[in-house]
Amino acid sequence: MGAYQINVGLDVYVPSSGWGANAWGDGGWGSIATISDTNQLRTWTHDNFGEDEVMNPRAGGIYYWDNTNGLSTRAVSFSDLSGANLPPTKAFQILVSDIDRHIICFGADPLNDGGTARTGSIDPMFICWCDQENAPEWEPKLTNTAGSFRLSSGSLIVGAIRARQETLVWTDTALYSMAFVGSPYTFSNNLINEGVGLIGPNAAINSPQGIFWMDLKGFYSYNGSVASVPSSVHYYVFNDINLTQAYKVFGFLNKSFDEVGWFYPSSSSTEIDRYVIYNYVDNTWSIGQLERHAWLDEGIEDYPRATGTDTNNYLYKQETGYDADGSPMDNVYVESSSLDIEEGEQFSFVNRIIPDIKFTGSNANAAMNVVLKKRNWPAESLSTSSTTSITSSTTKINTRARGRQMVLRFESDDDNSSGLR
Repeated sequence: MGAYQINVGLDVYVPSSGWGANAWGDGGWGSIATISDTNQLRTWTHDNFGEDEVMNPRAGGIYYWDNTNGLSTRAVSFSDLSGANLPPTKAFQILVSDIDRHIICFGADPLNDGGTARTGSIDPMFICWCDQENAPEWEPKLTNTAGSFRLSSGSLIVGAIRARQETLVWTDTALYSMAFVGSPYTFSNNLINEGVGLIGPNAAINSPQGIFWMDLKGFYSYNGSVASVPSSVHYYVFNDINLTQAYKVFGFLNKSFDEVGWFYPSSSSTEIDRYVIYNYVDNTWSIGQLERHAWLDEGIEDYPRATGTDTNNYLYKQETGYDADGSPMDNVYVESSSLDIEEGEQFSFVNRIIPDIKFTGSNANAAMNVVLKKRNWPAESLSTSSTTSITSSTTKINTRARGRQMVLRFESDDDNSSGLR
C-alpha cells in the first residue's frame, strides 16, 4: 500500500471559490470554499538556491531540498529547516531573485498582528522574502534584509518571472516590477502597467528580445516598457479558447528559430490541444494543433524537450528528425493565410506553380501534396482548385485558377517517403 507524501491537487483549474465550489453537501449553508493546493489545479514552481532547490505547489507548502544530503533524501518543509524563523507556510509561487539571492514567496501567508507566527491563510496579494542568502530566516529585523509588502492593483497574484535586473510580477489586472535597492527597503515596488494581466502562472516567457506574455485578450511584450504585440491570428486564438482552464496555458521559447509561443486548450477541450507561435525577428505568426504540457528549450540539452499525454508517455526531443520517431506523420501541413492583390480589389490568375522545395532522406519516391484554394468574396468558403503531388524531380505544376483570394497548402505525404520537409 502506498501513501502520498503530499496530498494531490486537481487536474482541472477552478476559476473561483465560494459556495458550491466543493462537492455537494460539503460545508453548511452560506459557507465558502477557500482555494487551496488540494482543490485547485496542481502546478509547481521550482528554483535553484545555489546548489539546493526550493519548490512550491501553488497554494500549498514551501519545501527545501539540500544537495549536500544526497539524492536519496527528500525535500523538507521550510519550517523544518535548522534555525527556521517564521517562514511562510503557503504560497502561490516561489522564486529566487537574481544576484542578491533572496527567496521570494508570492501570495504567501502573512504574519499575525503580533508578528509572532504565520496566519496559515494565503493573502493573494502579499509578497515576502527571506534574509539575503539565509533561507531559514524570514522575520523582518533591523539586522537583516527579510521583508514584505502587499500589492494594491488587482485581486490576486497570477505569476512572476525574473527579468533583467528586476522581477516582474503580474496580478490579474496589473504588472509590477520588483528591483533590489538594498537597505532599508531591500526591494522597490513599482506599478508598471494597469489594465493588463496574465492569463496563467506560466504564460510569461523570457526571450533574447525581452519578456513576452499572453493576457486574457491579447499578447504583450516588455523591454523596459509594456507594448501590445499585434497579432494576425488574434481572433482565431481568443475566439476559440477555453478560459475556464486558463491556468493550463504555458509559454515556451524556441530560440534557434527566434520564436516564442503558447500552448492552450481550445473551447471544446479541457486539455491543451493547440499552439500559437510568434517569430519576434520576422514579426510573423503561426498556429497549429499539438498537445504538449511542458517545454524546456535547448541549452542544458542539445534540442528542446517537451512532454505530452499520449499512450506512450513520451518525453519528446523536438526540432530534430523528419518524421514521427520513425513513423509517418499524418495530417501534417502548412497553409498560408489568404493572398490577394490590392486588398482583394483585383482578381488573381494562377496558371503555374514552380516548387522550390528540398527533399531529404534516401527514398526516391518521396512526395508531398500542393493544394491550391480560392474564393471570390469575403463571406464565401474556400474551394479547392487543384491538388497535385510533387516529387524531387517536379519542375512545375500547371493549373488554372481565378479568384480574389488564394490560399496555398503544403501537405506531408510521409506514407510515401522516408522523410521530407
